[in-house]
Amino acid sequence: MEKKDKKKVILRMWKEFDLGEIEKHLIVVGELSGECFFCRQLGVDVRQGRCPNCGTEFKYMGFRRKVNGKDIVRFKRECPQMIFIEFEDFKKNISRERAKKLLLRD
Repeated sequence: MEKKDKKKVILRMWKEFDLGEIEKHLIVVGELSGECFFCRQLGVDVRQGRCPNCGTEFKYMGFRRKVNGKDIVRFKRECPQMIFIEFEDFKKNISRERAKKLLLRD
């Protein structure tokens, strides 16, 4: 019996992350270009790997719009080193942390 090649697919996973680490190394992709989440530089080419303004090395990529598996495959081909995150989850968690800091401030 012949062994079939295993087909690779894109699946979403749940994993614990350090929000601060993501905040420092995140590029957020919009319709036309990216934004460095650390310094808010707009118009960043997602393939650069670093922010041209602050020099941040991008390790994580999030998307402002809904993306599907085809989009991720394309971005993975262009930026194989990236870890792709669900930006909505990140925004909710970062907002929650900021609210806690604000409320617990003396």
